[in-house]
Amino acid sequence: MRIIIQKSDLSDVLSQIQGLTGRKTSLAITENVLIQTGDSGIHITATDLETGFEGFFPAEVETDGAIAINSRKFYEIVKNFPTEAIRVSELENNWIEISSDTVQYHIVGMDPDEFPDTPGVEDVEFFEMESPELKKMIDKTVAVGVAGDEKRAHMIGVNLERIENDSGKLLRMVSTDIKRLVKVDYIFDPDSGFNEGPGVIVPKKGLNEVNRFLPSEGRVQAGVKDNYFILKKENKKVIVKLLNGEFPAYNELLIPDPEFDIVFDRDLFLMMLKRMSILTSEEYRGVIFHFENNELTMRTVNASLGESRETMRIEYDREPQEIAFNPRYFIDAVNFTNTDKVLLNIKNEDNPCIVRAENDLSYLNIIMPMKI
Repeated sequence: MRIIIQKSDLSDVLSQIQGLTGRKTSLAITENVLIQTGDSGIHITATDLETGFEGFFPAEVETDGAIAINSRKFYEIVKNFPTEAIRVSELENNWIEISSDTVQYHIVGMDPDEFPDTPGVEDVEFFEMESPELKKMIDKTVAVGVAGDEKRAHMIGVNLERIENDSGKLLRMVSTDIKRLVKVDYIFDPDSGFNEGPGVIVPKKGLNEVNRFLPSEGRVQAGVKDNYFILKKENKKVIVKLLNGEFPAYNELLIPDPEFDIVFDRDLFLMMLKRMSILTSEEYRGVIFHFENNELTMRTVNASLGESRETMRIEYDREPQEIAFNPRYFIDAVNFTNTDKVLLNIKNEDNPCIVRAENDLSYLNIIMPMKI
């Protein structure tokens, strides 16, 4: 193989695939990127055996062929290359030369025939949506993370559904770590190609890789086929293997009773939460929320660090109650809202708190109380 590629065509995509090729797998070759020649360009493939990337990029092809080259080193060479045109040549015994008139690298490659096949997913019924909106949905749901040794599908994955109900045609993503649950909805427009579909569980780490390829503007295509979630944008495609399992029933949790709503100024509440979280730790995560006489008093006691207390005026004329919560869950929830007011739907210490933006049910956080 002998090709000439442009630095500007290659640098961004090599940066985007580092999350895939940097992940340890049972096959050492997945640390490599596969480059194959095609008509008027090159095919680039990367995988961690669960998530795969495929793309086609322009190049001047002098001789056909294929190479497998260490992704990290190739990216560093391309990123720092002094000229726009980069010549890549296959030598004997899988050695690869990367050069220009003044620069020359010789890199040990691997046998491209050993590179794992990526799934041949065909005839996908894609739906189309705004890329920034999908990116926000992923950000909100993967923020609910779990420990690295967790194996249960509903904990390490995000439930993705295509639903048609009174609100319209929706893409819904739901994520949980048992202590909290996040639900995000996106309403499709008439030209989206929407079709209802059963819920599937997409791994959070796969969605993190999808996020790397989402452009900051424009529309993208997505679909589900043959146990894979597929994202497509022009010359790039990301394929994520779905998880096997069932997501817990959650619909009954999504309907807050307005009788128990408490209205907060978003920014004042967020800063209060941040101050109260300063003295929390892995051992002492809880903050006491005390509601009484139109006031919220938060307090925390940490045996190794100290204690803090703060009061805020609110509209609250119900019976006094005291509930413990992890403030960092509320910080995550409020950070993703963009209205002046946020609502906390709090019934009692035995029921979860529902956090949402004012006049918006498309994004909900359901947070379980802690035992005092």
